[in-house]
Amino acid sequence: MSIEDFPAVFLNLLSLIPVGIFFYIPMRGRMKRSIPKNMLMVFLPQLLLIVLASFVAIRFDLEPNTVRISLFIVFFPIYYKSLDVDMSRAISVYIYIHSMVIIMYNFANAWDAFYYPELGAGYFTMSNSLIQLFLVSAFIALVAYPLKRFGRVLVERLTNPTVWVSAATVPGIILLFNAALRLRKYSTLFFNNVLIAYIVLQAVSLMIIILLSVFFYFIVSRIYRETQTQEEIRILKMQERYFRAQQKYMNETSRARHDFKHAIHTLERLASDGDLDEIKSFLNRYTDSMPRTDIVYYCENMAVNALLNYYMDQAKAAKIRFTLEINMPLQLPVPDVDMCAVIGNILENALLACMEIPYDERFIDLAIRFENKAQLYIVVSNSFSGDVRIEDGRYKTTHGGSGIGLSSVTAVAQACGGTARFSHEGGEFFSDVILPLKGIEGNG
Repeated sequence: MSIEDFPAVFLNLLSLIPVGIFFYIPMRGRMKRSIPKNMLMVFLPQLLLIVLASFVAIRFDLEPNTVRISLFIVFFPIYYKSLDVDMSRAISVYIYIHSMVIIMYNFANAWDAFYYPELGAGYFTMSNSLIQLFLVSAFIALVAYPLKRFGRVLVERLTNPTVWVSAATVPGIILLFNAALRLRKYSTLFFNNVLIAYIVLQAVSLMIIILLSVFFYFIVSRIYRETQTQEEIRILKMQERYFRAQQKYMNETSRARHDFKHAIHTLERLASDGDLDEIKSFLNRYTDSMPRTDIVYYCENMAVNALLNYYMDQAKAAKIRFTLEINMPLQLPVPDVDMCAVIGNILENALLACMEIPYDERFIDLAIRFENKAQLYIVVSNSFSGDVRIEDGRYKTTHGGSGIGLSSVTAVAQACGGTARFSHEGGEFFSDVILPLKGIEGNG
């Protein structure tokens, strides 16, 4: 190749830019920067790399497939660093989309073979470049909406790295297989219906990926619904305990009101006798017999109030100093189940962390603040052993369990346009969640 081939080479590799946009469609809610900043920080370096790769391909007479795969590998660190996700999700989405895109490239080769049978996919040609750019762009436009709607749901709801890696296995195999298909000469496609078999093979590969994607989505949705159901059951059990305690208190106060008239008659009799000491003694006994309740009304939301009462009891049993500051609206920015999942997961982690240190060092401070009628702040600090395990920039459990509690908090916060951040300093762990209220009026 010579420098005259630069336009064809550059145009061929330029299709990687819409593919780069394709990678971000299911990650829309996980971008670290705004879309304009992402365009500048991601696509500008990619464009410069494409220009450089074009000159390298010409200088060393490289095949298109080799150059594209090399660029995909080089692009991945840029892609990953621009996202707020773990490595497993980033790699899986990258492989999944790449496996579909490479099929579009192979379709373009088959299309180009009809018109230029004497050439081959091992050459950079203007016709092949235009066909590739057209097919890739058309395919992206076709699947953008379902990928945005359903792919984003998968990214937000599924946090298990093992499941993500498993889901990318078949697309990864298809990607490697199609990448290995080298059509140095298109003429090989015109023997014994090889061209038809080649097109059918690509179509079947694409169909397998799509069917696996649909199957994967329904499996994840089912798991998510089951998780939601379990969370609802847990909250209902807390509420049942809470309402039973309320019912007991109401029954006892009802009996106390019924007996109050007898107490008045007794006091009248003692007063008429002028027996002040006996009146004081009777009042002390009567006060001690009055019904008491351990239920505390922290807020007007019954589900959250039940949850806070439950964890307050757990903290007392574990001898953990638990302080609360609650100022939240009656109407919440997320469903009660999600709000309880956010608060419950943070407090559950805090309780488990406190259990690992001496009694006199245990504390949990929770503040829920409603500020400027615009945002709900959930701020928790708790003591812990100081031992942390961080993978891909995310805290992982060090005390058993599934370890997905904080990921669940992050998923709920981001789903409603908020943020969740976690940090530690010495023996203190911090959880900060911000949820936008979107016009909700508070109750003070």
